[in-house]
Amino acid sequence: MRPNTRLWLSSFLSAAALFSAPLGGAQQTTTAIPQANFAYDVTKESVVQGTVVSYSGASSTAPIGPHAKIQTASGVVDVHLGNAEALKQNDVFLAPGDSVSIVGENETFGGAPVFLARILRKGNQTVTLRNLKGVPVIAKAAANAKARRIGGGAQ
Repeated sequence: MRPNTRLWLSSFLSAAALFSAPLGGAQQTTTAIPQANFAYDVTKESVVQGTVVSYSGASSTAPIGPHAKIQTASGVVDVHLGNAEALKQNDVFLAPGDSVSIVGENETFGGAPVFLARILRKGNQTVTLRNLKGVPVIAKAAANAKARRIGGGAQ
């Protein structure tokens, strides 16, 4: 083969490999993550009052995030508390035995009922965990947080 033909052939094969790589990724299967099919409606809100049985700051079951089991007069309710950072910033910590009142809405995630907390009251503390559309609030950056410099590479 002549050198130009060899160069052209290797360039063609390299280009073919690059363009076919995304097609190979299309063959992969994905695992379904339980999704919520709900629209939060403040007119359907109710109040859950009871005692904290357990608290988890990071649940692996949907919806992901902090959950509390609340013992009410009608049984134990699984409550999703939105964003764990929002609880920390407001110095709200839940422990077994704490008495709470929670405004929110019942929904179903992955076939299991869960109460989506919008407002949490513990003693004289009140914290808003979701907006009126049911979206968990995002923790605010601390006002006195130090600026971080991300370094890397040659300097």
